[in-house]
Amino acid sequence: CRRQFAKYTCPTCNVPYCSLTCFRSQAHNQCSEGFYKKEIEIDIHAGPSKSLKERQQMMDLLKNFEEGVSANEPLQEEEEGDDENLAKRLGDVNLESTSSEELWAMLTPAERSKFIKVFDDPTSELAQQLLSSEHLEKEIQEPWWEAPNIDEDGGEDAVQNPGPGRQYGDRPTFMDIPELMLKPFAMEHPFIYNICAICISYAYITRHLGTSPLSILHRENPDYHEARRLISQMVPFLTDRKSTLVYPNLPAVITDIWSRFDLGLMTSDLFSLLLRDSSRLVKPLLVTQVACVATDATVSEKPISAAHPHSMSILVLSDLFSIFANGQADTPQDKPKGPKHNHVCHKLLFYAAHILSTPTVILNSMADEISVRAKEYRVL
Repeated sequence: CRRQFAKYTCPTCNVPYCSLTCFRSQAHNQCSEGFYKKEIEIDIHAGPSKSLKERQQMMDLLKNFEEGVSANEPLQEEEEGDDENLAKRLGDVNLESTSSEELWAMLTPAERSKFIKVFDDPTSELAQQLLSSEHLEKEIQEPWWEAPNIDEDGGEDAVQNPGPGRQYGDRPTFMDIPELMLKPFAMEHPFIYNICAICISYAYITRHLGTSPLSILHRENPDYHEARRLISQMVPFLTDRKSTLVYPNLPAVITDIWSRFDLGLMTSDLFSLLLRDSSRLVKPLLVTQVACVATDATVSEKPISAAHPHSMSILVLSDLFSIFANGQADTPQDKPKGPKHNHVCHKLLFYAAHILSTPTVILNSMADEISVRAKEYRVL
């Protein structure tokens, strides 16, 4: 559909798809129908059914697939009995603590097929009820930088009319940047485009995983390890201890980042969205920082705050810092223990200090350049 990032791959034709709706679309039914037929056959032969009647129902379902007849159009009186049976089976189930896999296993093949068919037609009444449910709204989490009033910029890349019920991730927590790392600005500003590459990759990973901020991921969550893997894939100069890569300009960044996406995954529209995200994350805020006097240039000092004009890009690096920090605890509120960090964290601290030392006019210029590129990809 090219409307979202494809998180899955068809096991038959290897075409990437984003959801069950895409998988069962009319253009892909040759693979999807064969897949469900195969799964039913495996289910039949995997073990004995609870009863002869249940086994016969599964055989009838397989026969319906072969004959091209919809398997989930039972007679009206049977539907009423099935609904009562389903309510009885799920009556004592704690839906809050039961996993989706366990709930799926409780359904009969006919009930599973009926559920799947709902999403064949997203415009159907039942599909619309499911998609507009309050529970689903709570599960969908938008990137933290799209939250209303995240800044006072009001530029064209700001989110307009976000709509009621949308849930946004919380801002990441600022990492501690030693004041001794802040150095006078170098006129050649060689690392500014590396920071741009990091922002593009960060926006992709956030949207791809549907998690914001990334620091809420626990080690037990597979997405935690997937986030680290994607960071290594998209910006290897950040995770490779010996890397000395420095991008000379924005076209070099775009060419390299695009080449690192899996084949067939990226489109011009989606890449335009990532560039708009990056422009928003790089662009300085139109606010004035409240002056404060530092008393000690130690790791415990925080020379920045949410009021700093460059805070957006610092928050990006801070979120990544929490993913790679040594001694990461099971909860995102716990900070890394001890003063030592791995080489990735040291690089993130270095880039953060570089951003703080970069004149606002330079970051503004780069954000505008990224925004122009985003418009070019949008019209391709």
